[in-house]
Amino acid sequence: MGTSSGSNLPHQMLPPRQQLRTDPHIFHKRCINTSCQNQLPADDCPCEICANRKGFCNLCMCVICSKFDFEVNTCRWIGCDVCSHWTRTDCAVREGEISMGEMVFKCRACNHTSDLLGWVKDVFHHCAPNWDREGLIKEFEFVSRIFRGGEDTRGKKLVCKCEELINKIKGGLAEATAVKLILMFFQEIELDSPKGLENEGMIAPHDACNRIAEVVKETLRKMEVVGEEKTRMYKKALLGLEECEREMEEKAKEVAELKLEMENKKQQIEEVERIVRLKEAEAEMFQLKANEARLEAERLERIVKAKKERTEEEYVSNYLKQRLSEAEAEKEYIFEKMKEQESGGEALKIREMLHGYSAPLHQE
Repeated sequence: MGTSSGSNLPHQMLPPRQQLRTDPHIFHKRCINTSCQNQLPADDCPCEICANRKGFCNLCMCVICSKFDFEVNTCRWIGCDVCSHWTRTDCAVREGEISMGEMVFKCRACNHTSDLLGWVKDVFHHCAPNWDREGLIKEFEFVSRIFRGGEDTRGKKLVCKCEELINKIKGGLAEATAVKLILMFFQEIELDSPKGLENEGMIAPHDACNRIAEVVKETLRKMEVVGEEKTRMYKKALLGLEECEREMEEKAKEVAELKLEMENKKQQIEEVERIVRLKEAEAEMFQLKANEARLEAERLERIVKAKKERTEEEYVSNYLKQRLSEAEAEKEYIFEKMKEQESGGEALKIREMLHGYSAPLHQE
């Protein structure tokens, strides 16, 4: 059983090329994957699968389903460290090519077994620095799903570590720090693995000291990483506290300004209410004066009307008196004329004329 190395990973990192036209004369001569398009069989592989499967490319296709996808440089693909053939992890689990009891992967192309945990370690070592936050969480979840059903102690520890890092990343842990922690975890389980001590006799004091020194260095490095993370979290919390204090000060200033504005508004409202009450009092006073003026006008109108009627009566009376005086004067004048004239005929005419004149005067 060999340990998978990172030498196979670059096969998944191929530059994109122009899409190959499906010319019948060159069909199955090149890989149909537009990101690969290698001459088939790739690397002149003489294995049975590459020889018998038309169009199969051992650099980018799964030896079980003969499919390819774009989830390269992840734990979703397992590479054989002997024949360099690739298998999708889901296909390997489904077809029973992964033994969770021993945590090994069996390549269907060459029947060689590889250490599954070593393969995951190599993937994280070579590819994890290029993953973003979401991709890193997905890989941790995928690894946890693969190893959750296993009985191996290292696999169980890996599941716990992945779940722990997922929670920390969601809580604000940096991606680079999470990658360092998972790589340190792989180193720890290698040191703790009993397989490293198989077929070895007594350990020399010098080797024991070296191993102890390595463990101490690893512990110190881990403590430094944890210390850096704690320092970062402390600084982040301190910045958050300062930001909260600034926000509280700003809110306090805003509250004070609002209170002052409310007081000003209250004073303005009271002033407006006072002016309204004053205007209402003035309106009532003007209404009262208007009522008094209306009553006075009605009284004066009655007085004027009465005086007018009395003046008209006086005018008529004075006019009649004046006409009567004029008639009396004319009558006396006529009598004087009658006395002066001695003629009887003229006196008779005068009497008739006087009688005719006196009748309409008495009618008036």
